[in-house]
Amino acid sequence: MRPWRALGTVRRADFEGPDYQFVSAPFSGDAPVLEGSVREAQLQPGLWMHCAEVVDLHSMASRIRIEAGLRLVMVVAGEVDVSIGGHRLQLRAGHGAHANAALVAMPEPALFERRWKRGKWERKLSLHCTPEWLGKHARLCQEDGQTPSGLFGSRLPLPMQGDELCMLRWHPSSHAISLAEQMMLDADASTPELRRLRQAGRALELLYEALAEREACATPAAAPAGLRLRDHERMLRLRSFLDAEIHQPYELPLTIEELGRRFGLSASALQRQFRQAFSSSVNEYRRSMRLQRARADLERGCTIAEAACQAGYTSAANFSTAFRRQFGVSPRDLCCRA
Repeated sequence: MRPWRALGTVRRADFEGPDYQFVSAPFSGDAPVLEGSVREAQLQPGLWMHCAEVVDLHSMASRIRIEAGLRLVMVVAGEVDVSIGGHRLQLRAGHGAHANAALVAMPEPALFERRWKRGKWERKLSLHCTPEWLGKHARLCQEDGQTPSGLFGSRLPLPMQGDELCMLRWHPSSHAISLAEQMMLDADASTPELRRLRQAGRALELLYEALAEREACATPAAAPAGLRLRDHERMLRLRSFLDAEIHQPYELPLTIEELGRRFGLSASALQRQFRQAFSSSVNEYRRSMRLQRARADLERGCTIAEAACQAGYTSAANFSTAFRRQFGVSPRDLCCRA
């Protein structure tokens, strides 16, 4: 069962255009094709955001030719099954799994195919950077005495580097997932201009993390400054342990001292290395992930009190404050939206 409630429908006419084609569509006329909502917005010239919270109402396929550029796709829940230029991309999240994401570097326009399956659902954020947008940032980088590869990572294929389409998977952090959630919720009460500015900032943070992680993965000795590769790998294991811990809300979490003994470090060394690796303390990371779970609980229909308890808060007021700080909306706003 999907952990959110789809509202509204998307009809065939919403997709109609000279290039959009439905293949073997089991309907005629302007029939509903999706339950939920789809949003698209230009955040900067050449930088686009696409959000979808939808359930497929039919089993079929669709095709459209899409423009060249760099695309970031993050699936927060559900499943995406598409092909770009003949390369299949499947991303799944939910049922205890974390969000999944990919970068797609497209030097040329390519055919985009979506596989529809009745009942399949997805909660997804996509960002599209045009070659012009990438080129502008490369020129800015060169003015600062750097090269384009210094900005994006010399081993990361981009539209301006090579002529083949390339798909690269990456694993978003809890902070990246929070940014995506904030962009999809879009409940900011400010003016459209200020809201677009804020969304653009979030998009740039997401792009930075994806490109930085790819650059790190491409470098054999990659580890945060001052952290040995062996210690970085130990911190990755610790983060996985903390992720599993979140799904046992009624068990007392291990103290920092207990975590240190489990992973062969003193409490101070564990805290220091975790912050070096992920730019947050162990407890900050725990709090962020618990709030992520609380958001999903609220969208499933849990009460605010139940979600707060699951997240480890005894005070609803403290829970509401932390929730708003992380997602930009209050738990009550999210419940009203659902």
